[in-house]
Amino acid sequence: MKKYKIAKISSKIYSKNNYSNTNYTGLAKFLYYFNHKILSLRINNNYNKHIIEIGGGAKPHINFMDFSYIKEYTIVDDLKYKTQLKKLSKKYKNINFKFINYKNLKLPKKKFTRLIASHTFEHFKNFEEDFLKLLPSLKPNSLISIALPCDPGSMWRLLQYLYYFKQKKNYGWKNFAEKDLSHARDHLTPVQNIQKIIRYYFKTVKNYYFPFLMPSINLNIFLIIQLKMKDFKKNNN
Repeated sequence: MKKYKIAKISSKIYSKNNYSNTNYTGLAKFLYYFNHKILSLRINNNYNKHIIEIGGGAKPHINFMDFSYIKEYTIVDDLKYKTQLKKLSKKYKNINFKFINYKNLKLPKKKFTRLIASHTFEHFKNFEEDFLKLLPSLKPNSLISIALPCDPGSMWRLLQYLYYFKQKKNYGWKNFAEKDLSHARDHLTPVQNIQKIIRYYFKTVKNYYFPFLMPSINLNIFLIIQLKMKDFKKNNN
């Protein structure tokens, strides 16, 4: 029987500073700035005392929020981002920074007052299972702040098409088909599936759409979700 090999394409999204140089310059910088600002808009600072950020190595959310109440900030990501801690510690001298390798994830129980995940959960292969594993680390009266791309919505697809040429230069794709395949491998869980899973487990879910505010995946670029651990449905446990 003939064997079919998986296609080999350029995979430079997270090499060097490619992710930051692509998503935090030009128009994308403007869009991601508002993504981060909305993520912490009108958040009670009591939630910000002990923060855990999932996947915040490349661009930590702390750079876009009020940090005056933060006592401890823990980043969970690939080990290559651990060097960020030195820069952060120098910039925010009164905050205790910690780093956890996501490949060896061991979290303390009921420690954190807020969990932040900005453009992280769409990369989870088994979102439901992996998301639930994070919850025991949160205090009962804690906050979960999530930012997601509205992928595969129409507006997201249009933006990706318009931004393709800049991405192609940094990521090394030969054509749009390689870009699509790369995104299919990278964004493993569609935003609609994440919404459905969250709605099942939480009694109250607050959704904020950007930029057009209307509750539509097709008409927006980002979705911000705010959850409180006290709204977790206990009968699910």
